[in-house]
Amino acid sequence: MQQADVLAFPRRGYALPREAQYLEDTSVRRLVLEHYDQEHVAIRRYLSFLGVNAETGEEILQETFLKLHQHLLAGGDRSNLRAWLYRVAHNLARNEQIAFRTSRTGSLPDGAVSGDVPANAASVEEELLTAERTRLVREAMNQLSIAQKESLVLRAQGLKYREIAEILNLSVSTVAENIQRGLERLRDLV
Repeated sequence: MQQADVLAFPRRGYALPREAQYLEDTSVRRLVLEHYDQEHVAIRRYLSFLGVNAETGEEILQETFLKLHQHLLAGGDRSNLRAWLYRVAHNLARNEQIAFRTSRTGSLPDGAVSGDVPANAASVEEELLTAERTRLVREAMNQLSIAQKESLVLRAQGLKYREIAEILNLSVSTVAENIQRGLERLRDLV
């Protein structure tokens, strides 16, 4: 085998022939695309919750999946890629907010909660009641701590406590406590 036919992987400590490199890269792309199809809407929604505008959110989403591709090509851990994606998106969003000195996580964006309440009200009275419930939930969510809000939103996205703990860099027991206290506080306020 000639030197031109071998590409080195320094992190792994061995070399693969070009054909094997191509096959590995193809399987990595397929894996990235599968995760994109499954998670891009939920991650975009999560970024919106964090206060990231749509344009910046789209850039962060693209950067997140680019980092996933790089992570996989470098032989990174594949055990819990869903939590890995949320953690990367979370960190990129926080970095973006720090860079621009914005901290918009203190209040929910207008569309964050309203999309969760069904809009199939049959009368003006029902529409007003729905709007009032949405306002109450938004105000109640704004009174929660940032950790409680983030934990509740990630749980609502269907993530497990362990995955939320990885994303927010907290212990599983702290996540459980944040969710429990957040729900209790919401019940009291709404």
